[in-house]
Amino acid sequence: MAEGSNPAKIEAVRLAVVEAYKAHAGELSRMAVTATRDKAMAQDLLQETFLRYFLTRMHGEAIAGEGKWLQTVMRNLIADWKKSLREQDPIALEDAEGAAAQTTEEKEGELTWTVKAARILAPRERECIMLRSQGLDYNEIASTMQISVGTVGVLLSRAIRKIKRTLPPREEMG
Repeated sequence: MAEGSNPAKIEAVRLAVVEAYKAHAGELSRMAVTATRDKAMAQDLLQETFLRYFLTRMHGEAIAGEGKWLQTVMRNLIADWKKSLREQDPIALEDAEGAAAQTTEEKEGELTWTVKAARILAPRERECIMLRSQGLDYNEIASTMQISVGTVGVLLSRAIRKIKRTLPPREEMG
């Protein structure tokens, strides 16, 4: 049996994660909701935080000050999320003058359906959709993004619901 696949070890780590979740999930969730103002993204960040806790424990690493460690992971995930938001829509310097002169309505009219869809999705949802559109299956997406197959399904489902709820069908956009 490979190291790390010991059923007793897995169960011990699973119980530790459950206890850590009971003790810290509320505080971490509030932290994420406050920072993101998006309950779905906050839930994704919370899940990712505890996944990293689980993986760290499975690798046999000791975690001193569990609550502080979890807060640090959450802060880093939030910082990464905010950074990805800032990097989403860069505008070339030469386009800045023209863009500033346009009205919001004109700008929106010029955006393609795909760009509009990408803007309403959270970074992880967008990444899942992009990987799926490249022909990757759920297992390949999970491996690429280092998340569970179930999370891939949730992210794709959420992204599709957001797109359907927010955007008209492609053929109606011209």
